[in-house]
Amino acid sequence: MARDYYDILGVAKSASPDEIKKAFRKKAHELHPDKGGDAEAFKQLNEAYQVVGDAQKRATYDQFGHAAFQQGGMPPGGGGFGGFGGGVNINMDDLGEFGDVLGSMFGFGGGRSGKRSRGRDLETTVRIAFEESVSGIVKPVTIRTLGTCGACKGSGAAEGSSPVTCKTCAGQGRVVRQQRTPLGVIQTAAACHACHGRGSAPEKKCLTCDGTGVHAENRTLEVQIPAGISDGETMRLQGQGEAAPYGAGTGDLFVNVRVSVHPRLQRHGDDIHSEESVPLSTMLLGGMVDIETAHGRGELRIPAGSRSGSIFRLRHQGMPSVHGRGKGDHLVTVMPDIPEKLSKAQKKLVEEMQKEGL
Repeated sequence: MARDYYDILGVAKSASPDEIKKAFRKKAHELHPDKGGDAEAFKQLNEAYQVVGDAQKRATYDQFGHAAFQQGGMPPGGGGFGGFGGGVNINMDDLGEFGDVLGSMFGFGGGRSGKRSRGRDLETTVRIAFEESVSGIVKPVTIRTLGTCGACKGSGAAEGSSPVTCKTCAGQGRVVRQQRTPLGVIQTAAACHACHGRGSAPEKKCLTCDGTGVHAENRTLEVQIPAGISDGETMRLQGQGEAAPYGAGTGDLFVNVRVSVHPRLQRHGDDIHSEESVPLSTMLLGGMVDIETAHGRGELRIPAGSRSGSIFRLRHQGMPSVHGRGKGDHLVTVMPDIPEKLSKAQKKLVEEMQKEGL
């Protein structure tokens, strides 16, 4: 009895197309013969995906089971290419990087080819002062990247040139090849190398970018760093990465933010911690002291009889939440400011205090 295709792929019958594709890619890596996998199991996996990965064939399989595909044990179109039995259809894009491995093994010219789905993501680092992380700031960032060609607006065509149907793929944007391999006959579909998956090509190429639609450039962006951002956080700027050739999408730019260390203020979440030296007389008698906060100078009331190491909380004087949900607090630890040397008058006062048991 033929093994259930869903079982071979390791998915439930209710699995979505994305879940099926993900499971196929994972198992294809595991069963790759060049990595010690089982060639026969790999062949069965492709057979299962050829049916379950196709919406129409999947519906037929769900209704009639394997009986609907009794053509040498393969789905329609999957067996006997060029007189060979047990053929396998593979869309190399479904295999991702694994398609490149198969291409190098069996001479497909490298599995996937042609048009990128999008440009590469880029990464850069911005350094800001502690005070700038409190208030937020706009920072200029310059990156070296591939940008959209200004002369042809990314089309790759010279001015006045019209697109013509690609002769290699007849406007389909994809080419199909069949190759006899130890796994059987494998049919591959990949982006057309002539038109890079577009189905058409400009009559005349843009001279500025040689028809690619992109060119190298130094680009400067004004990046808005939000108030409250922490050291080590990364911002994602969609569509600000590298432009892909031949009209594909643009990648993203990831900005890593580094915040300098403050000499007196330490951040813990959205709260600020600091330590203040307070005159001994103020700790004994109470009073107001001037302190440094993340928002400038401020005043702290010290109650009479405060002990060394007492912690006082200043509500809403901490860091603003990067998500816009108010501010943290400022926690101040007070320590008595004891002079290294006492004047005669001070020494006399301390001696008097000592006599009083203080």
